[in-house]
Amino acid sequence: MPIQVQAPLVRMEDGLLVVQLAPSVPIGGQNWQFELMNRFGGVSGRIVKNMASGFLVSSGMNITNSGIGIMTVQVNSQDTSGLPYGNYAFAVTRLDSGNRTAATEGFLLILP
Repeated sequence: MPIQVQAPLVRMEDGLLVVQLAPSVPIGGQNWQFELMNRFGGVSGRIVKNMASGFLVSSGMNITNSGIGIMTVQVNSQDTSGLPYGNYAFAVTRLDSGNRTAATEGFLLILP
């Protein structure tokens, strides 16, 4: 079962979410996705960030410590500039061929 958290972020300001898996597991060589959506089970994400194994460039996600499962998600000011204030659901999932495993779920509170 994924861990649930709530994190505040001021709209139109850069933010950094640090995700640490519990229990600690290695994340090297894996594909990960961060998705911010209106609600869980929503059709598409408002913000989508990816991190793929084998690539030096990622779209807003980086491994901080591969051995114990710490990664960061960069939320830029332009990501939140068009969002109304309020709570949004987010999920960090591991992507395998044909499978999605939710590692962390929570709510990101967009503040004025």
